Amino acid sequence: MQDPQVQLQELGISLPDALDPAKTAVLDAEHRSFVGYETYFFADDADKRRFDADPTGSCGILTDPVTKQRFRPGSDSPRSAHNGRTYYFFDAASRESFERAPDAFAKPNYDKLEIPGMPMMPAPEPSLGPSPAAPR
Repeated sequence: MQDPQVQLQELGISLPDALDPAKTAVLDAEHRSFVGYETYFFADDADKRRFDADPTGSCGILTDPVTKQRFRPGSDSPRSAHNGRTYYFFDAASRESFERAPDAFAKPNYDKLEIPGMPMMPAPEPSLGPSPAAPR
């Protein structure tokens, strides 16, 4: 998987600092933090350190990797670290499921991710054969 900043740079996209939108974030690994499925970029080391000390104060809404439920974590939310990422959970049962098989949940399955206000799109039906020719 390619680092997100590479694609952002190729597309010429700049982002605001995750803590101070008046500053432009530096798009490199040293100024990046991962929380669950989300990626945050910062303009300087001080903002990154402040965010990393307690991401729940400014990360916004996250996705529980087990239930795919969207929620706003608090400083007392269950959490677990896996492969350099901190994951937050809606409840302790989700964290326990994650810790039994973290690789099964560490990458998002966007087919199961529900975003409030956005209808879930059904998967396309498999084709049963060639389409009929369009009328002329």
